Amino acid sequence: MKGFNLGQIASFSAGLAVLAGFQWLGNIITEALQLPMPGAVTGLLLLFATLAITGDAPSWLAQACYRLISLLSLFFIPAGVGIFFLGDIFADNWLAIIAAILLATPIAIVVTALVMQFLLRRFAK
Repeated sequence: MKGFNLGQIASFSAGLAVLAGFQWLGNIITEALQLPMPGAVTGLLLLFATLAITGDAPSWLAQACYRLISLLSLFFIPAGVGIFFLGDIFADNWLAIIAAILLATPIAIVVTALVMQFLLRRFAK
């Protein structure tokens, strides 16, 4: 197992602090403006805007994000466990759930591809 040095721990901690700060700021803005979306989404949009304006993410922030992405599957465990306790709701609404999945998945893939193309063209210049 790879060990961590003090610099890596400080770098990761700084990256987490920035991500948590943007989420906190997003929560405050969402509450103050009564926006109809989660504060975490507002914070993510603020982070995106900040990085788009500055042009690039600092290496310490990118490293923290890469480490979190490598652990992403762990974040889905609570949601997966929660499904077991919602059996009645799924049984009553199975058609709507299947329809939403079948419609939302292709739409999400197409929108993601279009956004990626746009960003690649924009930042390739």
